[in-house]
Amino acid sequence: MSVLARARSAVNRALRPAGLQLVRGHSADPAISPFLPARKTIAAAEKAGQSLEDYLDAFSAEPGATAGTVDAMLRLGDLSDPLDRVCEIGPGSGRYLSRVIDTLHPKQYEVYETAPDWVKYLREIRPELIARPADGHSLASTADASVDLVHSHKLFCYIPFVVAFGYLAEMARVVRPGGVVAFDVITDHCLDDAVTTTWLSEPSRATIYQLTPRDWVVDFLAHRGLELRGGHFVPLSGGRTELLVFRR
Repeated sequence: MSVLARARSAVNRALRPAGLQLVRGHSADPAISPFLPARKTIAAAEKAGQSLEDYLDAFSAEPGATAGTVDAMLRLGDLSDPLDRVCEIGPGSGRYLSRVIDTLHPKQYEVYETAPDWVKYLREIRPELIARPADGHSLASTADASVDLVHSHKLFCYIPFVVAFGYLAEMARVVRPGGVVAFDVITDHCLDDAVTTTWLSEPSRATIYQLTPRDWVVDFLAHRGLELRGGHFVPLSGGRTELLVFRR
């Protein structure tokens, strides 16, 4: 069994009590990872009597995690409305984009999402969104130095490292002078005795996560004209990620 297959099996064992299952998407590209399916996730939230944001926070992090992440991103990035253009990678359920749109009121909000079921859902709840063709590697439809904020959440901690840092290079390419780049990853700063004890006692959790060296990220983006403005720890099932916010 491949590493990906083992990871998928481990995640599905954890999801089974909630009636959810990871499924392969429409792309055969291994860089486009399978995530929670829209229909079953929405149904599970409705059954629990919760919004999607509250359901996913409780499921994969802790209550209020989404709101706390967006608040930290706005504070560290010194962002205020109105913005001209925002780009989000992997918006999924739209729990982050809804808060960003309602707070910053951008004139244009574009997304790169590889899951067709979530794209359909996002178009229904936010018809003003611009859904770009997503290849799982790049921001090919976005021009150089054209967006005020480019961000991604709960994505880079799951996808292969080489894909994640390809996206970082793309984020640096599309952000304009004065703009903000924000994303969360599992850095070495996220690991402490509590997290490592959990991972050692439940290794099936750790197999789905990708670690990213913090100093390397800061240096990689510094060479592309981005300055780190700060970090903020974000809860994650079995551990935590670190939201890193940069400004050009």
